[in-house]
Amino acid sequence: MVAMVTLATSCSSISRNDQNYTLEDKTEMFQILYCASLAGSSHNTQPWKVEVFPNDSILVFADNSRLLDVVDPKGVELIISVGAFIENLDIAATALGYKTEIILFNPELKAEMPVASIKLSNIGSPLQPEKLRNLELRTTLRIPFDTRKIKAEDLEKLKSVAPENIIFIPSNSPDGRFVAEKELEAYTFQAYQKEAQDELAAWMRFSNKDVNTKRDGLTPAGMGIKGIGGFMVRNFMKPEDSKKESFVKAGVEKTQKQVENCGGWILISTETDNAADWINVGRMYERMNIECRALNIGFHPMNQLIEVPEIAQQVNEKLSPGKKIRFVARVGYVTEYPAPVSLRRPVESFATFK
Repeated sequence: MVAMVTLATSCSSISRNDQNYTLEDKTEMFQILYCASLAGSSHNTQPWKVEVFPNDSILVFADNSRLLDVVDPKGVELIISVGAFIENLDIAATALGYKTEIILFNPELKAEMPVASIKLSNIGSPLQPEKLRNLELRTTLRIPFDTRKIKAEDLEKLKSVAPENIIFIPSNSPDGRFVAEKELEAYTFQAYQKEAQDELAAWMRFSNKDVNTKRDGLTPAGMGIKGIGGFMVRNFMKPEDSKKESFVKAGVEKTQKQVENCGGWILISTETDNAADWINVGRMYERMNIECRALNIGFHPMNQLIEVPEIAQQVNEKLSPGKKIRFVARVGYVTEYPAPVSLRRPVESFATFK
């Protein structure tokens, strides 16, 4: 694959990319992988690796060195994040005129085996730059959302991604209040759990130096800490300070405002429960996140309530008996959609070209 891509047919911004190159200098394969890396991931860990072969075949791996051992010991959210990466890759390749053949595997956690193989075939389809732009604009919003009811036609578009797997719960319903209560309870439990605090601190990127060097993790901008507060965090706080009572308490208070201010909750459940299912959950959630952006609906994954086993069991029994809830997001209309702020690691850091 040697064709060169111009900004007119690629993700048009390099605000989240490595600043040492411009996108038009890269091949289509490189561009596809960059757009794939714009997928969401837990704690912005970006836990994916790929091997790229000369015949345009790609092996996708989970990067187990980026596993969140405390809150995600079984690697469910890690694999879901890789699924989101695969979905973006599929969208980007299709937008650039390629047909994709995706085969999902079902490896054991921590096995150094691929989770998927992807074969690209250039079929000369018309370029669709708007789809690439949608990938660039996808983002997680942690601000309070409008509490008004989600329009029926908008809800239908979101659920059409996977009607058999997606549950929507209005925020003002008894079940919606139950989810909000359990989410706050789970967040508070983790916020004061020492092991979870230590793990979270390891992914905090407070200083500008850490943000620009590591290009992953949770940044002040990504957490919605702006203005004077953002200045103070960037310049005077260290990741270990996230374990202090004042920071923890502020996080709990912010979470309470978040769960009380939304239009509803999206839950994704599966009948079976293996790595291939988790990959598909990631693909579903990524498609919904992209669709939400187009509908001006804020999208905020909040999986804490399924990370705490006792709370997860309560929620599952009440809202999805017989299935397994594997993803939770808070949604609601917003006045405006801010630009994405979470940086991405360079393609060379996660891709090996054979």
